[in-house]
Amino acid sequence: METKRAVKRVDVAGGLMYRYRDGVPEVLLIDDRFGHVALPKGHAEPGELLEETALREVLEETGMRGRVVTPLATISYRAQTSGEWVEKDAHYYLLEARSGAITPQEEEIQGARFVTLEEAEALMLEKGYENNRELVARGIALLRAKGETLTSLADCIDHTLLSPQATPSEVDRLCREALCYEFKSVCVNPLYVRACRQKLAGSVVEVCTVIGFPLGATGLENKVAEARQALLDGATELDMVVAIGLLKAGHTDAVLEEIRAVVDAAKGRAIVKVILETPLLSPEQQQLGAELCKQAGADFVKTCTGFAGGATVEAVELLRRTVGSELLVKASGGIRDRATAMKMIEAGASRIGASAGPALCREPLAN
Repeated sequence: METKRAVKRVDVAGGLMYRYRDGVPEVLLIDDRFGHVALPKGHAEPGELLEETALREVLEETGMRGRVVTPLATISYRAQTSGEWVEKDAHYYLLEARSGAITPQEEEIQGARFVTLEEAEALMLEKGYENNRELVARGIALLRAKGETLTSLADCIDHTLLSPQATPSEVDRLCREALCYEFKSVCVNPLYVRACRQKLAGSVVEVCTVIGFPLGATGLENKVAEARQALLDGATELDMVVAIGLLKAGHTDAVLEEIRAVVDAAKGRAIVKVILETPLLSPEQQQLGAELCKQAGADFVKTCTGFAGGATVEAVELLRRTVGSELLVKASGGIRDRATAMKMIEAGASRIGASAGPALCREPLAN
């Protein structure tokens, strides 16, 4: 009896890239070898993130570099390759063009061009593949609904991995995700600062690390030493845990001195965010801590480490009222979805610390 062979499954990825030209949104379409208008896509390489595949394929086919904005959809279909049937999962993303000039890979496609949203809709109806029509319509709907604000959340995200068991391979993935989405920074333990600096060299992604983490009880001299080493290793942002016990006890001079010492060590080389650990403080103590951050010249006041509880809208609002326009506010701890992140921003946060950065970028209209 003939044995039924398993159908091979492969992942492919691509996307709909957009740009703004004189304030008008345009999307990038390709003319394929079969006379259709389509989206760039290609097979994922071993070990490659799907987002990396999408960006690489667009670059190779069209010459345009970009960043991932949000997933659009995954389409599963069967195709015949060299006489063999293959099951394909095609993962599509909405991508923002960042640089490059259109230089089509002519051995695979006939050409590539940016067109207005209205032109794209007409072309997809006339010459587009049926499954691509829905993807393009979904991307256009997002552009019309959100416009140039689509990337505003990604620009606020400190993509974070502070687990005590974080491995080098997990930190490498963190950096690769941050590069795909162009997050504001990666936030890692001091051990991994140098590796992140090397991985992110030449990119817009900053390297953030933590000082006195997670208890804040290491003392002034140790925190300053940590800060100086982190700067030598390439950190450009320092998230320092305040001496929580001293703050709760009302030892304001000691807390002020410690924050100021780290701020002075970082001056001109890195920004300083001070973690108050708001779940352990009363509203009055939170307000006092924020006032001390202002006096010490810090750049941000931050809610918490996530080890003692999560950020709340109430804490963010209190910190924003206290620091006014002098400092910025970072919300961190327990922020795992887009809706929560947006609530924190509406409450006054300018940065979001989260380990689920890509998930935060999933636009509701893309579901």
